[in-house]
Amino acid sequence: MRIRFWGVRGSVPWATPAAIGFGCNTPCVEVRDDRRGSYLILDGGSGLVGLSDTFAGEPRPTPLLLSHYHWDHTQGLPFFGPLFSPGWTPEVFAPALADVPADWIETLFQPPNFPVPFAGLPNRPTVTFIEASRHEIGGFSVSVQPLTHPGGAFAYRIHGRTGDLCYVTDHEFGNPAVDEPLLEFCKGCAALISDAHFTPDELVRHRGWGHGDWRQVAEFASQCHAGRLFLFHHKPGRTDIELTQIVGAARRVFPSTDAACEGLAFDI
Repeated sequence: MRIRFWGVRGSVPWATPAAIGFGCNTPCVEVRDDRRGSYLILDGGSGLVGLSDTFAGEPRPTPLLLSHYHWDHTQGLPFFGPLFSPGWTPEVFAPALADVPADWIETLFQPPNFPVPFAGLPNRPTVTFIEASRHEIGGFSVSVQPLTHPGGAFAYRIHGRTGDLCYVTDHEFGNPAVDEPLLEFCKGCAALISDAHFTPDELVRHRGWGHGDWRQVAEFASQCHAGRLFLFHHKPGRTDIELTQIVGAARRVFPSTDAACEGLAFDI
């Protein structure tokens, strides 16, 4: 299983000279197993636009799995290449959460938000709402675990031939009823991609925003015996120097820590 980061920021894309090294786009992660022909996209942030540019040749399935519905995880959807390329059949899998209408995806294309209406898309995507259970998506077996985040969000464990990936973005620690099952859910994963939006000092001023800090995430990775940790969902304005310092501090808690970086690929 090969994983590649296409978008690693949280909230909004952030392109400044001081913050460009780790990447500027919002969440999008590509997961593939070419030996088995399995393929999956995690989240549809602005990083999805760059990923879409790689789709060429014979049309193939391109399942997109959303963690939740906030703008930074869906803003790339109207620009998803398979919506416009002849022969492609885009699929969207999304959490079955309260207060999410069946036609939610159509609102992304309504005026004045976007010039092409949903009904006018060459390839309208199928939308499947998923519950917190186990599913077969894109040739992968995917387990689901609820998170603590305003409006709700899901974590995913993608089961691979030689190890599992846990994708845990947009989660606020502090509720044992959620945190303890999440710890069990992530135990022994080969790699953990986890929301580390804040520093410990910043988190004090942002309780209830639905995010964690790098120290909490590093401690969590140690507790669940993850093989590797990738800090993710970097705060807008977080400079490359600051992120490098955060990684250094996190490694003192959990040595196998890196910061998610656009273009970075790794194998499990």
